[in-house]
Amino acid sequence: MTAAAGTGSDQLFQRYGPAYRWLVTLTVMTGAIAMGLASSMVNVAVPSVVGAFGVGLDQAQWMATGFLATMSASMLVSSWLIEVLGQRITFTAILTVFGIGSILSATAPNFDMLVLGRVLQGAANGVGQPLAMFTMFTVFPPARRGTAIGIYGLASVLSPTFGPIVGGIAIDSISWRYLFFMPLPFCVPALMLGLVFMPGKQLAKRLPPFDWFGLGLVALILFCLLSALANGPRMGWSSDTIVYRLAGAAAALVVFILWELRAPYSLLDLSLFRNPQFRLTMLSSFVFGVGLFASGYFIPIFVQTIQHYSATRAGLLLAPGGLIMMMFFPLAGRITDIVPAHIPIAVGLLIFSIGFFLIQAVDVNTTFWAMVAYTAINRVGLSLAIPSLGVAALRSVSTEKLARAASASTFFRNFGGGLGIALLTAFFQQRTQFHSEAFTDTQTWANGTTMELLNDIRRLLAETGMPDQNQTAGALNYLAEMVHAQASTLGFKDTFLAIAIVAALAVGPAWMIGGAVPTRRSPFRRRYWRL
Repeated sequence: MTAAAGTGSDQLFQRYGPAYRWLVTLTVMTGAIAMGLASSMVNVAVPSVVGAFGVGLDQAQWMATGFLATMSASMLVSSWLIEVLGQRITFTAILTVFGIGSILSATAPNFDMLVLGRVLQGAANGVGQPLAMFTMFTVFPPARRGTAIGIYGLASVLSPTFGPIVGGIAIDSISWRYLFFMPLPFCVPALMLGLVFMPGKQLAKRLPPFDWFGLGLVALILFCLLSALANGPRMGWSSDTIVYRLAGAAAALVVFILWELRAPYSLLDLSLFRNPQFRLTMLSSFVFGVGLFASGYFIPIFVQTIQHYSATRAGLLLAPGGLIMMMFFPLAGRITDIVPAHIPIAVGLLIFSIGFFLIQAVDVNTTFWAMVAYTAINRVGLSLAIPSLGVAALRSVSTEKLARAASASTFFRNFGGGLGIALLTAFFQQRTQFHSEAFTDTQTWANGTTMELLNDIRRLLAETGMPDQNQTAGALNYLAEMVHAQASTLGFKDTFLAIAIVAALAVGPAWMIGGAVPTRRSPFRRRYWRL
């Protein structure tokens, strides 16, 4: 079986001329919008899913971490699929898998089936991101790759801009299940465009070997680590199950590294990490993944559970930040073409950190527009750095390793997102429990403020005609709810502060990327360095 003749990139350039670059851009952007909606809309649905299936936040986070973990693992398969099947068949296959996952999630009869649907969506998304980056990088000349990736980045921010709004309206007006049907109208045109404009190739008669053992180790590491982090607060960090899973993740990681150093076709090319620029870029990508996905996950939950926003209002809160990213992404892509990559990466991390230092001061009385402003600030940082991260990773490797570098780059960013959500969810639960116990210890009969509150509540309940024996129970229940609300608020504040600190600490390694760049100076350095 072979691909249709004349579908290679050279033949397509001859057929469509210079406009072919933009036809490919339109194709991958349409697919990116479809798959981007899967990750952006779901975060506003977490409270609704918790209520629908009766699960806790530690289980609900599997909608995000399961998606991101599978996405991270499948990214490591993307370079093999591109080399074996070609861009056209791979693009068509992942859109089909994504559509199946969307339908399964929308019709899920229980939470486990919902997570399975999210896993399929994540698998498709994980292959799609490196495929899109690789395709854009190969059809555009070196001098315009930063601009091209910046324009493609518009697709990645269109979804988080409008997805939460549309998703919030669907939740409030119809049902959270309709969130998973919404990407499907974009899948159909993307599939048709891909069959025409994505480069094809002749299929090999014999498939090259694939590192199935390495992929199995990655899956084992992700499962053990993320499940331990998700269940640790509930089961206890010293419980046998959690200790065994953490030890299993560590052991599997050691075996994975040793195996990849000698595997005939390594899943993750560890030789790339001999380049100091690539190492530092991967570290920055990991930190940005933590911030990008954790902020998109925790902010909607905070405003819905603490400030009692509707899903629509939570979506509107995130929209201005997405619009900021839409405006800054093309500019950031152009900056990447003329400025050394470490400058926008480090500045972006710093701005992102400042945004979360502001967000950690919020409480139930923080206004809507203040939250919008704080969220927009960290989105400026993200939009400034993300194009530079992608270009810096690919510029640091040889041409024959572009596909593997693109796969590794997106892997570390999304692995950072999945690990960040799981780790910060556990951190949030621990800090909430700590504050709850601290508040509870002060609620004694000797606390005059507490006694005055209980008396006021009992008096109000008496005015409603409630029997005397129920008034005290009602007052104590109200006090418990107040303690829980205050503890949760402080837990969120601690979580936001942790994100800010991690981003601030990563500014130094990001700046060091500049010192790891080869001695050849960029036009920017030659022109302005002496000023």
